[in-house]
Amino acid sequence: MKKLLFFIPLFLFASAFPDFRPCLEKYSYIKNSVPVTKTKSITFDKLDCINYDPFTGMCVIKHKNKKFIRFFKNPKLGWWAASVKKNEIYVGNFAKDEVFFNPALLSVKSAKNSVITDMFCRAIGIGKGEGFIKGDMVLHFVKYGYWGDAGIEADEDMKIVSFDPFYIKGLHLGDKILKINGKKATPDIFEKYIIQGIQGKKVVLNINGKNIKISLRKKKYLFTPLEYFGIKVNKNMIITKLSERLKKRYYIKEGAKIIKINGSKIKTFEELKKAVSTYKNVTISVLDDGILINIPLR
Repeated sequence: MKKLLFFIPLFLFASAFPDFRPCLEKYSYIKNSVPVTKTKSITFDKLDCINYDPFTGMCVIKHKNKKFIRFFKNPKLGWWAASVKKNEIYVGNFAKDEVFFNPALLSVKSAKNSVITDMFCRAIGIGKGEGFIKGDMVLHFVKYGYWGDAGIEADEDMKIVSFDPFYIKGLHLGDKILKINGKKATPDIFEKYIIQGIQGKKVVLNINGKNIKISLRKKKYLFTPLEYFGIKVNKNMIITKLSERLKKRYYIKEGAKIIKINGSKIKTFEELKKAVSTYKNVTISVLDDGILINIPLR
């Protein structure tokens, strides 16, 4: 019954849907991972990863592949597309593009560890269950095992929502990135020159009309500028690592939770990143075993 449901659009609505059966046949060998090179595959099942990416969920595994996927890198929104793997096919269209680390979407389900293909059976990405990761991002991570970072996070309008004041100076929240390497700043351009950038490579950002040259570094998951003071937190703002100096001085330990920055309550990790994007002195308030402790960081 499950297979029958997958094929209903192809058999009953042939006049409305393109025939993706050749794609299903072409990628029938795809089961639990997708071969990307002769020696490496991608899976969204966390196995024995050579490299694991917490931003996208990609797990790179060693594999001897007789054949591997060659990605088509310029899919257009609205194109007919399908998520295919052995015994599974979902047909719809390329409905939403990637925005930074938010996956691209089909108008139908994307099966986990499937190949996302256009109507010509050209692979455009890998299905992760909720959306898919496009081919250029897949190839970059398989080759380098990290993402580039300029110390800035921006929204879809390229306005700065948080930044690392110790890495890139002279910025303010809400400043707008106008150009990146001379090209109009868009999420696609940000992805191309920064997220898919190489550590140490110079990038020129035009922010509010001023050019700023920055050297790319490796992007770290759950990074905040608090790490410069020996404090690392998880997504729930629980302190997971703390310097011995702070432990001894304030009698706190790992497991304490940050609840305020400069006296203002914070509820999300995004609010925390925004609050510490400042050159001014910061005081964090942590709750440790029911005791509220204020820690000035200078």
